Amino acid sequence: MKVVVKPYLFLRESLGVKEITIELPEGTSVRGLLQVLRRDHRMPEKLSINGRYLTLMNGEELTGMTVLINGYTIKQLQGIDTVLDEGSIISIFPPAAGG
Repeated sequence: MKVVVKPYLFLRESLGVKEITIELPEGTSVRGLLQVLRRDHRMPEKLSINGRYLTLMNGEELTGMTVLINGYTIKQLQGIDTVLDEGSIISIFPPAAGG
């Protein structure tokens, strides 16, 4: 199945792309997708911004990212174990910095 991943803010800058289409096996969860992103697309566990580090993931625990599937936060679904469907659009937001 194919899904589309859209990174935002500093994560988009780090990955260098606006979106990534990824082929995954049927039944892949958000957890599996994050593993593929870290392994194949160099998604960082931490981002360095203005000399400070923002932790996005601690192992498999999301500590500083918001993940949406088709506009719904995974907190409203089954969390990191939410199974993805063909054509899902996954938006990944690191913490926003305000001023």
